[in-house]
Formats: sequence, structure tokens, C-alpha cells
Amino acid sequence: MLRFLTSSPAARRFGLLLSIALLISAATPVSSVEPGGDAVRPADPATFRRSEPADFSGLDRLEAFRRMHARLSAEYAFTDWKHIDWSVLFARSLPAIERAARDDDPKAFRAALRAYVSGIDDGHVNLPRNDAVAPLDDALLAERSGATFGLDLVGLDDGTVIVVRTTPDRPAARAGVPVGAEILRWNGRPIGEAVAAVDLGSLVAAARVATDVHRRLERLRLIGRAPVGSVVEVDLRGPGAMGEQRIRLTAESDAPEALAGLAPRLDPHEQAITVRRIGDHGYIRLTALADLSNLGAWPEAIWTAYATALGDFTTASVRGLVLDIRGNHGGWDLLAMRICGTLRRTSAFYEATEFYDAAAGGLRRLTVDDRSGEVVEVLTVEPEAPAFDGPVIALIDPMTISSAEGLARCVLGRPGGETLGHYATRGSFGLAGGEIRLPDGNVVHYPDGRAVDAAGTVLIDSRDGIGGVAPSIRIPVTAETALAEANGEDVLLAAALRRLDAAPPSSP
Repeated sequence: MLRFLTSSPAARRFGLLLSIALLISAATPVSSVEPGGDAVRPADPATFRRSEPADFSGLDRLEAFRRMHARLSAEYAFTDWKHIDWSVLFARSLPAIERAARDDDPKAFRAALRAYVSGIDDGHVNLPRNDAVAPLDDALLAERSGATFGLDLVGLDDGTVIVVRTTPDRPAARAGVPVGAEILRWNGRPIGEAVAAVDLGSLVAAARVATDVHRRLERLRLIGRAPVGSVVEVDLRGPGAMGEQRIRLTAESDAPEALAGLAPRLDPHEQAITVRRIGDHGYIRLTALADLSNLGAWPEAIWTAYATALGDFTTASVRGLVLDIRGNHGGWDLLAMRICGTLRRTSAFYEATEFYDAAAGGLRRLTVDDRSGEVVEVLTVEPEAPAFDGPVIALIDPMTISSAEGLARCVLGRPGGETLGHYATRGSFGLAGGEIRLPDGNVVHYPDGRAVDAAGTVLIDSRDGIGGVAPSIRIPVTAETALAEANGEDVLLAAALRRLDAAPPSSP
């Protein structure tokens, strides 16, 4: 099935596949129980019905919002898992929605919807950019993050926040802010408090977050952005023998190309796979598990390129493999499973799935195998050629999302498999099939399905700010590693290669 960071009509492909499956199979999935929750009963394939996309675009904004909230709160697959209080979210969002409706302001309506969505810690709940809303997003981006103080900050493991880069001929560089300096206070507030106060829900530039760690990373990334003319007083110390000092910075308008690259966007022309040999090891970078120019089509070119590369590496007797899935947008579960199958000699559990059943009005267990179109109890990874038996390390980060997280988990469960990074993956592994159309071209996408293990426990998705696939080899974030990465060094790849150099070959 197709899992994706930004859902599209192509993501509804699963609905078609499910309809076919119901005609050819009468298998009954097992039931599941979520810890602390009620049993999720198995679906009757003969009566199970996925919800159709909702279209409230012809209603007034306030009524559309009310209906969207009712639909989303009923069908969202992780309400109990994430302990979401929908009434609180609605009450907090309603005043801004009412003002936008009263003032007939599509930009304010878009901003209010963004704030609402940000109250749900899930990378799959989003308001994707499209031609209709692009001018609204661009205006909000320019208004709220269109200027820069010209410095990039990184939070170290010990809680220190340091400057890792200053932009030439920008405020921080002209003021003499030194790279490596520790930030102590930001407008008089301790830097930790100032970072925690950054409102990601108001910033178009912010990626959707699902964990507390990723939230802090995004706040640190964007605290140096502000409306044009904003003033900040920064107290800093060092590096070296330099004492404390206070510097006053005024945010300056950024170049259009800088703004265009600030907000996370999918590039349909992005190269999905890159292959090379590094010393005794193979390296494969996957930025997506789907053809970004045609999401509904099986990504045969990616699979073929991967299989060819792995076959070449095996023939050349490389010692180990680095599978780089940092920043991977996700895509096809089947591609993740097939890739993992080339790294195993035995079958392995992948997932079972539960979806909102419109006929029953609740979550039901129903798992469909893309390989056969049949309803099954669980999905399994099967060994597949070409086979690679050596040690494998998957490079991960918080921008590794969706089916890419399934691949990371699968690699980690393989003998001789490791995940390596500073932080865990995004923690958003749901099945994003829900769609609601709203006025002004707004569309809300959300997961109406979730992955569970054989006992019914949710897999990978965050809960109470914690989730994702963690690195089994965690590289500390120190001043040394942060400054090296700011200078363009790939610290994580270098660490993975050192690990593979030291590892004996293993047989899955």
C-alpha cells in the first residue's frame, strides 16, 4: 500500500486495491488489543467500507470547519494512542476560524487551519500546498519568516545552544557574532525558554512534527527567522576566552530563493536513488520510496536501480552496505518490504493494519497484501533476490518518515542490521487515506489507518512526544560534530563507514 508524507489522490489507490481484495478474498483478520484501550474487532470483509473523501468546499468557512472537525475527530486513527482531546483543540482553534469567516479572509483561514493541524503531533496530518493555496502560503511565509538574523543554531546534547554558521553580509556576521559562540539569552529569556516559545503552528516554514525532539529541532531552525524589521537582543559567550556580550540584531528581508527553500516541499524531479561504492562498502541513498512524479504507479525504476546496485555490490564482494534514508519522504510499503527482503534469509513480520470502517463507525483490523490483493492476517517480509548477507547500516533522521520508517525498523530487526543517526525517525507511520476539502482550496489529509504488531500495539507512531525508530548507534551532538556538519562534513556517513570497517561479516 502507499504511505506518504503528503497524501494525494494517488494515495486513494489503496481504496481501489481494497475493493478488489474484498471481491476475491474472505479471509478474516485476527483481532487486536491496544494497551490501555478496547479490543479492535476484526472487520467483516464483505461489509467493510472506507470513507470517501469529504467535500465541504462549498460551505461557508465556519460551517466547513465544524464539519471537518467532526469528521476528523471521528475517523483519525490515533485518537486513543496519542491521547488527543478534540474538544480542547476545537475550542482553542474556533476564535481564529470565526474571525477569518467574519472578515472573509482566506489567508487568515489558512493560518487558523495550520494552527489547528499543528495541535496534532502527526506528520501525516497536513494541509498540503497546491496551486490554489500557494499564494496564501507564500504570503504567510514572507510575513512571519521572511527575514533573517543571519545565524544558524544547534542544540547540543548537554543542553547548550551554539552558533554553527553565520550568513555573510547579514546582521549576525556584520555584528561579529563568532561561530561556536554559546547563546545564553534571547531577548532577555534563557535560550531554552525562548526556543520552547517558538510557535511552530504559526510558521509555514515548519515541518510537521510528531515528537518532542523534532519539535525542538524545528524551533531551533526557525528561531532565527522573523518578520522584517524584528529586533532581538542576544546574550552570548565565547568561544575561547571571549567573555559574555550582548548583541542587538535587526532581521533583514531574505532573498526569494532562500524563502523558497525554507519550507519543506516535495520536488517531483528529485533523484530518488543514488548509488556508489565507498572503499570496501556499498552506499545507496533513497530519498523516496515512490515515483514523486507519479505517486500511484509502482516505482519500478527505483526497484530496478536498487536491485541492480545490490547485485553489483554482491558480485564485487563489498563488505558492508550503507542504506541512507535520511530525509526519505516515504511511499510504497511494498518497496520497503522488498528492499528489506533482499537483506534477509528468513521471513519476518512487517505489520498488520487497522482502518476506520465507515460501515461500523470505528477502527477495524483489515490487512491487504499488495502482492496478491488478498486480505491477510499480517504482512510479512519475504527473502528476495538479490540477497546481501553482509552488515547493513541505515542512516536515519527526523525527516525519515512513513514507509521509510518501516524500512528502518526492518533493517534494525535483521541480524547484522543497525540504524545510525543523531535522532530517531519522524514517528509517523500511519496510513494517510483520509481527505477533506475545504473552502479556498484547502485540503486536509489525515491517517484513517494505522500499523500494529501481531498483538495490536501501534507500531512506530509517536505517543506523548516519543516515537519513531531510534538509532541503535547514536552519534552524540557535540560542538565538534555540529560545527563539522555545518561545514559540510557528513559526520553520520563517516561514522557508519567506520562501524562497517570494524564489523565482521554477518549472515542474516
